[in-house]
Amino acid sequence: MDKKRSNDESCKLSLSVQNLGFEWNVNINYFNKHENESDGSDKEEYEEPKKKKIRKLNAAQKREEQKQEELRLRKIEQELIHIETNPQNADHFDRLVLANPNNSLIWIKYMACHLQATEVEKARAIAKKALSTIDSREEQEKLNVWTALLNLENLYGTKESFKETMDNALRSNDEYEVYKKILDLLAESNKIKELEEIVTKINRKFRDSIDAYFHCALVYFKLNKAGKARFILQKALSHLPIKSHVSMISRFALLENSRGSPEEAQTLFEHILTSYPSRIDVWSIYIDMLVKSDKVDLARHALERATIQKLAPKKMKSLFNKWMILEENHGNSEAVEKVKDSMKNYVNLVLKDKK
Repeated sequence: MDKKRSNDESCKLSLSVQNLGFEWNVNINYFNKHENESDGSDKEEYEEPKKKKIRKLNAAQKREEQKQEELRLRKIEQELIHIETNPQNADHFDRLVLANPNNSLIWIKYMACHLQATEVEKARAIAKKALSTIDSREEQEKLNVWTALLNLENLYGTKESFKETMDNALRSNDEYEVYKKILDLLAESNKIKELEEIVTKINRKFRDSIDAYFHCALVYFKLNKAGKARFILQKALSHLPIKSHVSMISRFALLENSRGSPEEAQTLFEHILTSYPSRIDVWSIYIDMLVKSDKVDLARHALERATIQKLAPKKMKSLFNKWMILEENHGNSEAVEKVKDSMKNYVNLVLKDKK
């Protein structure tokens, strides 16, 4: 019974396949039968295509084709130049970063392109791709991208994402450089509370660095917080070694003169020179500051006081030269003669002392 059913099913399958136009039972006679039919189609299928005839051009046609090719290449060059100078979309930037993988400026512009379209996640992804692409030896280029990513998180992220990015940046770069960047971007976004937390960290971690105190003071001056800046000076003088005090006060005085109170700056210099009258370098910085601030009379008076001291001839020569240059540039012939007379008097006193 089963054998009969199996034969019936095979018959049905054979019929169904035959109905579709196929012959199910194929033997060697089948190939002999259809050999002639297949020969023609195979020859047509595998016959090599005829070679195209080469078009012969005359001289004028050759010149025209060459001209068209030059125009095509020039157009491509212009498009590439336009993309480099003014990329407009992701495709343009992809081409640029592929050609310049270590150029942080291009990566940052790519981020900005997405941010302009309010695509924060895409901008964040570009930053991370840049950090994994830029050569590890290009430390400054990487720091630039880290700074851009920190700025992105500061403006568009959360406190948690900003802190995570900051921690990663500190691990991957010079800590002090990262803290400075963070301080600047917090000042730009006027986040005073967060800024003061970073100032505290910087002053604690880099308590022996003049530059660290100076940068914190600079940020406070930029925010019109002169009182806090002056407090930084006091903190610096309480932590720095005494040998660094003159340098710290001098740098702060210049900052005070340009961004705070010029009178306070003069007071700071006068304080230094009262304690260290032989510091020619400080006299020079003080004179230059006064001259640049159009306070020539004060500069002249300071030089007169400096040159009545009994200092080593080499130091006195430096002071007299500075005074002479001042009078030649800002004084008159009488003022120049006065400097010469002072120089002669000094020389006579030196000779007299030697006798």
